[in-house]
Amino acid sequence: MQFTIPTVNENLLVSVEQGSSVIFVGANGSGKSRLAIHIETSGGESAHRISSHRALNLNTDVPKIKEEFALKKLRYGDHWEGITIHHRETTRWGSKVSTMLLNDFDSLIQALFAEQGRTALKSHNMARQGMAHTASPTKFEKLEHIWSLLLPHRQLIISGDDIDVKIPSSTSSYKASEMSDGERAIFYLIGQVLVAAENSLIIIDEPELHVHRSIMSSLWDQLESSRQDCAFVFITHDLEFASSRVAKKYAIKEYQSNGPAWNLESIPDDTGFSEELTTLILGSRRPILFVEGGVNSLDKALYRSIYPE
Repeated sequence: MQFTIPTVNENLLVSVEQGSSVIFVGANGSGKSRLAIHIETSGGESAHRISSHRALNLNTDVPKIKEEFALKKLRYGDHWEGITIHHRETTRWGSKVSTMLLNDFDSLIQALFAEQGRTALKSHNMARQGMAHTASPTKFEKLEHIWSLLLPHRQLIISGDDIDVKIPSSTSSYKASEMSDGERAIFYLIGQVLVAAENSLIIIDEPELHVHRSIMSSLWDQLESSRQDCAFVFITHDLEFASSRVAKKYAIKEYQSNGPAWNLESIPDDTGFSEELTTLILGSRRPILFVEGGVNSLDKALYRSIYPE
């Protein structure tokens, strides 16, 4: 999968293989969200963007609708007859592609329930006809499996029309709507990746939001593994997350709205520094002072006092 980014010097052609990812890292105000919008627009029908401005209200009592309608609402913002990719900017993004609060959790839940019903009914009909058949896993089951690897202390209980959460060591449970912010964020991200169309370019703006650092890497390892047909674009200001991923990486230095154009720098892998330090240097807007002393030496404390910035 390929897309072109206008830069201050020339257009940059970025290629991302299916089953792999590319990361753009930059400070606040460097044009990260606008870059995500540009890549989504360039990708057209194959691009699926998860905005950093996203609502995480999980409501399992949403009306159950046709899978086709739910997926249209999720991808285009509505499901009326004749809606296409050309309506995405006005319906899904409300003509405010950079500031609109993406509120599609209901559509995600509807799509997951509809797919579960369709898949389960297919297995039921084949069993009734006496046909030997291995039941296909539903997307809910795939979500539940990934969830259990990340959050073994919380068990999802998914029925035909509801979702509860159970503490394995207890008999008590609570409604999915009462999940913590982190739990809802993880559920949302897993669901979004699983229901994305085949061979999609999945663009995640600030993947680190509401997700604890201890499971960040595992979360995206699982999701990239589960969607080998897709390519991933991560746009982040989290230098630790960026350095932890095996991917082609670019530092966003600045954004020029009159182009529009971005000042990008490829993060090399042969600098002599660790990848984390290289990413930190190129992805930071702050001046950098190299100090000879070690972490616990007097040099570090002294120069931090002299150069507080």
